[in-house]
Amino acid sequence: MKADMGNGSEKLARDAAAGVTWAFLAVAAGRLISLASLVVLARLLDPADFGLVALALVYMTYVETVGDLGAGAALVYWPSRSEDAVQVTFLINVLMGWAWFVLTLLLAPAVAAFFHNPSAEPIFRALAWSFPIKALSATHDSLCQKDLRFRARLVPEIGMAGIKALVAIFLARAGFGAWSLVWGQLAGLSASTILFWIVVPWRPVWRWPSGVAGPILAYGRGIVAVNVIAAVLHHADVAIVGRTLGAAALGFYQMAYKIPEMTVTTLVWVVSRVLFPTFSRARAEGGDLREAYLGALRYVSLLTLPAAVGLALLSEPLVLTFFGERWRPTVPILAALATYTGLRSLGTTAGDVLKAMGRPGLLAALGVLKASLLVPALLYRARGGPVDVATTLAGVTALTTLLSIGVASRMLDASGSAILGALRQSLLAATTVALALVAWRSAVAAGPGSLAGGLLVGLVAYVATLRVLCPEVWRGAIKGPRGEGWHLRPSREDRLAPMNEP
Repeated sequence: MKADMGNGSEKLARDAAAGVTWAFLAVAAGRLISLASLVVLARLLDPADFGLVALALVYMTYVETVGDLGAGAALVYWPSRSEDAVQVTFLINVLMGWAWFVLTLLLAPAVAAFFHNPSAEPIFRALAWSFPIKALSATHDSLCQKDLRFRARLVPEIGMAGIKALVAIFLARAGFGAWSLVWGQLAGLSASTILFWIVVPWRPVWRWPSGVAGPILAYGRGIVAVNVIAAVLHHADVAIVGRTLGAAALGFYQMAYKIPEMTVTTLVWVVSRVLFPTFSRARAEGGDLREAYLGALRYVSLLTLPAAVGLALLSEPLVLTFFGERWRPTVPILAALATYTGLRSLGTTAGDVLKAMGRPGLLAALGVLKASLLVPALLYRARGGPVDVATTLAGVTALTTLLSIGVASRMLDASGSAILGALRQSLLAATTVALALVAWRSAVAAGPGSLAGGLLVGLVAYVATLRVLCPEVWRGAIKGPRGEGWHLRPSREDRLAPMNEP
C-alpha cells in the first residue's frame, strides 16, 4: 500500500512538473507575442483608443466570471462520471455563451452610459460575439486542465496571440483606430477555438445526461461566487478609473496594467492553473496538502517577488524604451501595479488550496471581506488620479494577502514559522535585487542602456542570491524537473492515458 501511495505521489509530481512546464511555455509564448504587438500598437494608437476598448473588456471580464455558471471549474474538480460531466459542461457553456451574447446586445447602451462614454456602445455590441465563440472551446480548455495536459494548450495559446496581433497591427496601420483592437480580439478568439478543437480529441454528442447537471451547478455556485468577488478585487480599479477619469486616463492605466500582467502575472496564472487540479488530485489520493501548499508558496514567491521588484524599479526605462515619451504618465502607475502584482501572487496559492479542499464558500467569504476594504478605498482615492488608485490597490492588497495566507495556514495547520520559512528565500532574493537595482538606477540615466543593464544587474543579483544565500534552492534549480522523481516528458503510458481519466 505504501509503495502504491509513493508511486502515485511520484506520478502526481511528475504530471505537475510537466504541467507547469507546458503551461508556462504556452502562456509565456502567447504573452511575449502580445507584449511585442503592444509595443507596436502603442506607437500607432492613442491612449484613448486603448481606453475605449478597455471599457468593453472590463464588462466582458465581469461577465466571464459567471459565464459558464462555474461548470468549467466543476469539471476540473469532478471525481466521477467524467464523460457525462464533460457533456453537460459543454452544453452549459454553449447555452450560456448565446445567452450572454443576447444580453450584451441589450445592455450595451446602459453599460456605455455607466462609463459616461456613448461612443463605446458599438464596441460593446461587436465584442458580444466573444461569448459564443469562446464558449465552443471552453470545455476543451477545462479538459486540458483536468488531466494536466497543458502541452495541448500551446498551439491554441500561440495561435490566438499571433492572429490577434497580426490583425490588430494591420488594421491599426490602416487607420482603424480602436476598432483594430476589437477585430483583433475577435480574430484571436476564433483562431483559439478552432485550434482547441484540433488538438483536443473530445467531441460532444447531443444528449443531456441525467443526474449530473444539478451537482455540477451546485459546486459551480460556490466557484461563481468566488470568481465574481475575485473580479471585483482584481478589476475594480480598472472599472473605477474608466468611470471616474475617462478613456484617456484608462488608456494609461491599462497600459501599465498589461506589463505586469504579461510578465509577473503570467507566472502566477500558469502555476495557479496547474496547482488547482494538482491539489485536487492530491487531496483525492490522500496526499499531504500542507506540505504541498508550503512548497508551492516557496517556489511561486521565489519567482514572483524578485520579478515584481525588478519591474517596479525599472518601470521608467522600460516605458520610455518600448512605448516612447508619450506614455511617460504610465511610469508611476506601473511601479505601483508591479508591487501589487507581487503581493497578490502570495495570496493566489491559498485560494487554490481552499478550492481543492472543497471550500469555495470560505474563499467567497474572504473575498467579500477583501472587497469591502478595497472598493471604498479605491472610490475615495480615485479623485487623486490613476497613480493614487494604483498605490491604494497595492496597499490594500498587502493587508488582504496576509489574511489569505493566515486562513489557509489555519486550515492546513501550518505554523507562522513554517510560512516565514517558505518565504525566506524569496524575501532575501527580492531584497538583493532591489538593492542592486537602486544602485544601478542612481548611477545610470533612464534609457535603452539603462534598461538592458538593469535587467542584467537584476538577474546577476538574483542568481547570486540563490547560489550564496539559498544553496539548496540553487541545487534544485540546476537539477530542475530532471531531478529524482521529476520528468518533463511524460512516460508513454501517461501520454496514452484516456482523456477523461478521473
